[in-house]
Amino acid sequence: MSQTAATDAIQSKPHLFYADFLRALATVAVITLHNAADPAAQYGHIPQNDWLSAAFYNGLCRFCVPMFVVLSGSLLLSPKKDVTIKELFSKRLPKLVIPLVFWSAFYMLFYHYFDKTYPSASFLYYLKAFYSVPLVFHFWFLYMMTGIYLAYPIINLFIRSATESQVLYFIVIWFIANCVLGIIDVSLETANNIELHIFTGYIGYFVLGYYLKSFSFSKRTLNTLYTLCVIAFIASIAGIILLQVYQFKHATDLIESDVTPEIPFAVAGLFLFMKNYPFSTKQQWWKKIANHISQESYGIYILHVLCMQLMFGKGFLNIDFGTLSLLWVIPIKMLMALSLAFIMVKILKRVPLLNRTI
Repeated sequence: MSQTAATDAIQSKPHLFYADFLRALATVAVITLHNAADPAAQYGHIPQNDWLSAAFYNGLCRFCVPMFVVLSGSLLLSPKKDVTIKELFSKRLPKLVIPLVFWSAFYMLFYHYFDKTYPSASFLYYLKAFYSVPLVFHFWFLYMMTGIYLAYPIINLFIRSATESQVLYFIVIWFIANCVLGIIDVSLETANNIELHIFTGYIGYFVLGYYLKSFSFSKRTLNTLYTLCVIAFIASIAGIILLQVYQFKHATDLIESDVTPEIPFAVAGLFLFMKNYPFSTKQQWWKKIANHISQESYGIYILHVLCMQLMFGKGFLNIDFGTLSLLWVIPIKMLMALSLAFIMVKILKRVPLLNRTI
C-alpha cells in the first residue's frame, strides 16, 4: 500500500525497517487469521486438538488489522504536514477507491461464474450490495480506511496543534468509548447514550500510531507496556477458547470485532518493542523477505483470498492435507497463499492499467 490508506498502512520509508517488519508481520498474520477463523469457530464439530490449534492462531493474529491502521497513522500524521483536501481527492483516495471498485467487480464475476452457491442477481442488486457491504468479506478494511482517509485532513489539523497530553486524552477517551463501553454493549446488549461516536472505530488506532511513533517513553513505561502486551496476547487466545467452551451468547461478535480491550495493548507493545529493537544494519536474508512482503502487502491483502479459493476451495484445486494437524496445516496454507499472491502481484504490476489496481 504505497500511496493509499491501505497503501500507507503497508509501505514505509526505507530507513524505518521496524515499520516494514511490522507490516510484513501483519500481512502474514491476516492470512493466517483467514485460514484459522473458520475451524476456530467449529468447537465441538472438529477434533479438539485441531480446534485448539485454530483458536490459538486466531487469537494470536487478531492484532493484524489494527496494526495496519497504527502503521498508517504513524506514517501519515505529522504536525509538519499540511494535508490539503485537493491532495486527498486527487492523489490518495483514487489509489484506494480504484482498487476497491475494480477488485470488488472482479471477485463478483469470479464467484458468479465459478461458485454455484453465489447468488445470481441483477447489476442493481450488486450495486446496492457494494454500497451496503463489501462484495468480498476482507474488503471491509478498504471501506474502513476510506472513512479514515476522509477524516485524515481534520485529524492531522488536530495533530498540528495538539500537545502530547491532548493526543493522549483522545486515545484514552477512544479506548473507553470503543473498547470498554464497546465490550459492555456487545456483551450485555446495551447501548450507551453518551454521544461518543467520534471516538469509536479504528480512528483511535490511527491516532495511536502517531502517538507511539512521535513520543518517547521511559524504560519503566516500556517494560510495563511490554508486559501488558504479552498479557494481551495470552488474553486474546484464552478469550477465544473460553468464550466458545462456555458457549457465550455473543462469542462470535466479540471474537470478530476489535473492540475487546486487550488488542490496543497488544498492538502498542508490539509496535514499541520493534521500534526500539536494535536491528542490525546488515542486509540479511530475512530482512529482504520482510521488505519484499511489506512492499507488496497491499496487493497481497487484496489477492490472498482469491489464492486461498483457487488452492483450497471446492471446485478448484481443493488441496487436501489429509489427517495432518491444523497446527501445521494453517501455517502451510498461509505460506502457500502468501507465495501465490506475491507472485500474482509482481506479475500484475508489470501490466499497464492493472498496475494501478494493486
